[in-house]
Amino acid sequence: MTAALGKLLLFLGCTALGLGRGFGLKRRTACLFELRRTLEALGRELSFSLRPLGGLLDQAQRESRGEASQLFAACREAFAHTGGESWAESWCTALETVSLPLKEEDRRILSEAGQILGRYDGEDQRRALAGLLVRLEDQAQEARDEEKRLFRVYTALGVTAGLFCVILL
Repeated sequence: MTAALGKLLLFLGCTALGLGRGFGLKRRTACLFELRRTLEALGRELSFSLRPLGGLLDQAQRESRGEASQLFAACREAFAHTGGESWAESWCTALETVSLPLKEEDRRILSEAGQILGRYDGEDQRRALAGLLVRLEDQAQEARDEEKRLFRVYTALGVTAGLFCVILL
């Protein structure tokens, strides 16, 4: 009885590892699309008004979901902590402190948003942000393609590894 339970747990553990890796790909895709959507909304807001960045961050936090919301909340907190001095530093601090399921290239592109917002006039910010959003869309599409290609692979590998271990024991 104990051996059968151990084999079942080993199988389930291996399967869970495969599924966890697959769902990590889904998290990256969802996070990139949500960040892109929220930054796009900020770009539209900049087209119509030059609200202070603190207000824009509050709006971004309210309108975003999941890990993107955590990023904007951390950025807002860092921005308030510095007295509204440096948006770029606040953004970089938030990117470093919030655990996001992103690759290094994703983070590099997102770090550029800190250099864009709050540095130029409204039209220049909007144009620079539009270029950044195109690159972020490319990353999100790449993440979606990778997710479609590898989710089943990771799941199958987890199940296969579990079966292999059960048969071996």
